[in-house]
Amino acid sequence: MATPNYISPSKANSGRVKATLFIVFLYWWTMPAISMPDDINVTSKTNTSKSSASTILNADFLSKFNNKAPAPEPSADSMIKHSITFDDNIDSFGTSRDLREDADTIKELGEPIIVADVAIIIDDIGYNRDQGLAAINIPGNLTYAIIPHSPYAKFLATTAHQQRKEVILHAPMSNIHNHPLGKSGLTEDMGEAVFDSTLLDALASVPHISGVNNHMGSLLTQMQRPMEWTMKTLKANGLFFIDSRTTPASVAWKTAQKYNIASLKRDVFLDHQRDSIFIAEQFERFISIAKRNGYAIAIAHPYPETTKYLIDNIHRLEAHGIRLQSASELVNRYSPNKQQQAKM
Repeated sequence: MATPNYISPSKANSGRVKATLFIVFLYWWTMPAISMPDDINVTSKTNTSKSSASTILNADFLSKFNNKAPAPEPSADSMIKHSITFDDNIDSFGTSRDLREDADTIKELGEPIIVADVAIIIDDIGYNRDQGLAAINIPGNLTYAIIPHSPYAKFLATTAHQQRKEVILHAPMSNIHNHPLGKSGLTEDMGEAVFDSTLLDALASVPHISGVNNHMGSLLTQMQRPMEWTMKTLKANGLFFIDSRTTPASVAWKTAQKYNIASLKRDVFLDHQRDSIFIAEQFERFISIAKRNGYAIAIAHPYPETTKYLIDNIHRLEAHGIRLQSASELVNRYSPNKQQQAKM
């Protein structure tokens, strides 16, 4: 005959105690959630010592009693957006990592990461009043190169300056095509005294200038001596220089560096073909060069096609992480001689 299972009184009491403790623990754990369900939202908003992970856990547990699905967790997109918009809520989604690290083109407060700096110079300003004004009204920190003694030189230079745009002298220099230079043109047959006085006259004819680039000059910029005379005068007047590079044989930039003048070279002509498709292609090339080198200079003209394109597209630079600066800001930062001095 089989012997019945026997449970001693001590073991039975022990089991009852364990069951009682489990029920007490269960009651203690669920009591806040059952008695005060509204506190879940209050806690998540006001008690910064608890993470949102705890809030979601309590909501999950509560749903078992209320037969309701827990509130959905925020999506990754909303997490990134909120971490950018509200600095003090970065950790409110239960993460210890700043979610801004996941965004490729943004940094704190939603500002774009700067990957390159550029300058855009609008040449040949001074002969056409309406085109000049339209170019000056292009949004952004553009630079305007004014031809000396042109009919609207002073008016357009003053207008640009009043709009906090940078003004430089567009100095006419002799070219291999024998195009006329106008008054204050610099030529290879001048002696040093005449050359200097002509350049000084050009500088005095345009107000508010901070630098110089060459207008034409495919002949003169190849010649060492005239370029040395040019740089001596610019040095004495505290002006920077941009080599428009109308010829690959130009020695202007190297001479400016030799005289310790802040100087850079043009990278792209945007509109030497007055065609919107060509301008768009050159603008993309400009962006690519800037990203590759860290900076770039484009030169354009006040053609209606160019003005319209820039008005419609210049904002795209920021989307690429490219900062539009004045020519002086660019040369003072990226001119090799100035960079070398900064390291010393």
